[in-house]
Amino acid sequence: MSMFRIEPSPWRRGLTAFSTSMNNIRTRRKLVLSYLLVVFLPVLVVGQLLTNTLREQSVNHAVEQAANNLKKIERQVEETLQIHEGVSNTIFFDKKLKEIVSREYASESEVFQAYRSYDSFTTYLELYKSIAGIRMYVNNETLLENWSIFRTDAQTASASWFQNGLESRGKIVWDYVPDPTRSNAKHLSLVRQVYNLDMSYIGMLVISVNPGVLNAILEQEPFETLIYTDRGEIVASNDKAWIGKPLQQFLQLEGELPREADGVRSIRFRDEPAKLLVESIEFAASADRLHIVSVIPETSIVRDARQVSLIAYTIVGASLLASCALILFFSAAISKRISVLSHDMRRVARGDLQHYSLVKGNDEIGQLSRHFNHMVANIGDLMRQVREVAESRHELEMKQKEIRFKMLANQVDPHFLFNALETVRMKAHCNGEGEIADIVKSIGALLRNNLEAGQGAVPFASEIELTRMYLEIQHFRFGSKLAYSLPNTNEVQDITILPLLLQPIVENAIVHGIERKIGSGFVDVSLDFEPGKLLVVIKDNGVGIEAGKLHDLVASLDDQEDDTGKRIGLRNVHQRMKLFYGQEYGLRLTSREGEGTTVIMTLPRGEQKHV
Repeated sequence: MSMFRIEPSPWRRGLTAFSTSMNNIRTRRKLVLSYLLVVFLPVLVVGQLLTNTLREQSVNHAVEQAANNLKKIERQVEETLQIHEGVSNTIFFDKKLKEIVSREYASESEVFQAYRSYDSFTTYLELYKSIAGIRMYVNNETLLENWSIFRTDAQTASASWFQNGLESRGKIVWDYVPDPTRSNAKHLSLVRQVYNLDMSYIGMLVISVNPGVLNAILEQEPFETLIYTDRGEIVASNDKAWIGKPLQQFLQLEGELPREADGVRSIRFRDEPAKLLVESIEFAASADRLHIVSVIPETSIVRDARQVSLIAYTIVGASLLASCALILFFSAAISKRISVLSHDMRRVARGDLQHYSLVKGNDEIGQLSRHFNHMVANIGDLMRQVREVAESRHELEMKQKEIRFKMLANQVDPHFLFNALETVRMKAHCNGEGEIADIVKSIGALLRNNLEAGQGAVPFASEIELTRMYLEIQHFRFGSKLAYSLPNTNEVQDITILPLLLQPIVENAIVHGIERKIGSGFVDVSLDFEPGKLLVVIKDNGVGIEAGKLHDLVASLDDQEDDTGKRIGLRNVHQRMKLFYGQEYGLRLTSREGEGTTVIMTLPRGEQKHV
């Protein structure tokens, strides 16, 4: 007879796992968790939803208001520019003007007489303040130029606005045109080709818009608002700094302007989220359009919503804190005795085996307290036994390590170290760890140089290379915290110095200056050639030396014995230089606390001088 085992359902297994996990949670935490799940999280979620809804309503309201403002601006701009359009239509059909600019004149007096008989341009300027100027560009060489009539030269004919006017074939083009009557300052202008009934070309009409009129329409807007042409040129703005600049620069775009429909879209403006509103103005007789743009930063939109949200969050927070206080109070009343026992356990866990629980009673917690005290007593006895065994074992291990170290030390010699370092370097190189291989190579070279260094002079270039290896090792340690600069070895090809003069000073700068500095450090080694002398300047931007300590350090450089045990490397280098080169050579130190230290090494230049 076979036995069948009924596997529990996934739902029952999940319920069992949940029950087990709940049994592992303390009573107070269970109550707090219930509070979080039943009260805190629902209230927080509802508050967040309400805040988001309020924020969205604020954004929509602001966008709707801005859109209404754009519509109002559109109507005002359209009414203003319709004046220019109407004037251009009148001039387009003005037979007298066409006759004046098309006629061949025999003398200047005839030109003056013709100009005197035509005053329509002046009349329009007096009637309409929105018109800044009216100009007619013609090809008639017999005409004289004045403030209204200009001959079309090669530069004007090649201008983009002029070519756009020719391509429009009589339709109006709105462009940003320089005004020669106003020092070539650019203005939004109506450009229109004028021709006869037989479609023969007469001239190009330009009617400039008074920029003050357009700016006055925009200056009351609370947000960044501007008008630009189809070619992306800003012709009016409530921030006059943008007038005349391309729209790509204003919107921080790369490439051409996106050809998108009017409306509202989200953008990043000056690294902040914003709403972009675009409204286009179309004219029946125009070949292109003008566009109105308004940028509304979302931070300014939701400012009022934030204040309301802050009040709401304050009320919700106060309610949550009050309910949390009640939950904590009731949970403390329930779990007080458990908390006392838990405190006793923590003291014992920290090592206080002399502490005993004082929880009284005959219930389960009281019984647990008594068992706990019995367990603590047993643990104390066990700990004493373990401590005695551990001390004996530690003493034995230390003796064994000392013997093993002495045995290994007697077996290691410099050649073994060099070969071992070379093996590590080749292994790192084969594994593609080029940086580690270079550092190991530098360590080996530095160790070999220190072991083989004698008392004779060595090339200064080799000392610089030795210092470079040391700095590479330190740079590997500190990374970007340490930067350094060394002179070119070509500058000192013919100079020799005592060995191990430069590297100890650089090491001193890193150990006592850069390592103690918070932030990045820099060590700079430079050369200064004076008559008969070579100055090696070692600068660092470390922590520097306090004035009193600096005075004591400088005084100790000439002491034969220094009981302080500080800056032995500097004193050693200084005294070696004086003994070998003479009393006028050695080290000079300057330092300022918090700014860094400078060490100047004075060496003979040319023939080697020594005592």
